[in-house]
Amino acid sequence: MVEETIRTIRETERQAQEIVGNAQRESERIRKEAEERSGQIKDGIIRNASEEAEAVMEQARISGEESEREAEAVIRADAAKLKASAGEKEREAVEMVISMLT
Repeated sequence: MVEETIRTIRETERQAQEIVGNAQRESERIRKEAEERSGQIKDGIIRNASEEAEAVMEQARISGEESEREAEAVIRADAAKLKASAGEKEREAVEMVISMLT
């Protein structure tokens, strides 16, 4: 009976060690899986942020080009007005000089 008890204890210890070993292996597998998944999530977040940043930069570039074209159009219109005004002032000055000479 003592031998049977000792055998039962040893078998129980062996089973306990096996359970502990399985738990350690499973724990390691879960840790590695979590590490891989977190890396994938991190990469996804970085990729999304990069794509969003590129989209924002592209929109800023387009907006800047539009602003530049609008400013150029305003400058050309103002230059044309100034040129027309200068031409009219020049005619007025010529007419005034001619009228003073006559």
